[in-house]
Amino acid sequence: MAWTVILEDENKNDIELLEQEFSMVNLNNSEKETFKLLKYLDPYGDTIFNNLQMSDLISDLIYLKGIEQNNELINLIIELAKKCQSDNHCYIAFYGD
Repeated sequence: MAWTVILEDENKNDIELLEQEFSMVNLNNSEKETFKLLKYLDPYGDTIFNNLQMSDLISDLIYLKGIEQNNELINLIIELAKKCQSDNHCYIAFYGD
């Protein structure tokens, strides 16, 4: 399962779009349950996080980076999350298939 990751404004306009899709294929279900927010990603729908959730999302991504060490996309999502964290009207959207 893969998601398109977009930093959006409050009107759902794209601020920044990652060209590569994000996936967590190397994780089993019990590993996914350890995450605060990433465990809620809907593979077939859309999942949106607001700026108040960014610290938990960043923590999840840092933990995931330890598991998937060669996944440079995680660093890009962390950068999006940091941008979102500083703006009350930004969201990170994970669009599933």
